[in-house]
Amino acid sequence: MKARNGGLLLLAVLWGSSCGDMAQPSTAPHTGVGKADAQRQYMMKCAMCHGEQGEPVLLTAGDLRESTLGLEERIAIITYGKGTMPPHKDMLDAATIQGIANYIETFRH
Repeated sequence: MKARNGGLLLLAVLWGSSCGDMAQPSTAPHTGVGKADAQRQYMMKCAMCHGEQGEPVLLTAGDLRESTLGLEERIAIITYGKGTMPPHKDMLDAATIQGIANYIETFRH
């Protein structure tokens, strides 16, 4: 009986650690998607307001060519929205958001 309880305990520990690993979010930084994918996503999700090259189409859209925001600030705005811009956290994954934020950097003068 003692060995059986020890085996069950070992099984429970192993099961708990493997399930816990799956539930834990990755702490590794997102590298984003490739430039072509980021450009495609930008064109689908952002260009209607911010223009194909970052020039605003709507009066309320920021001019991405003249933006001084850092990468983390761009990621936060894309993720959570700001002003009239809606959040995209439920539409885009973190890697895609970072890829778009990196792609926007190519618009700066």
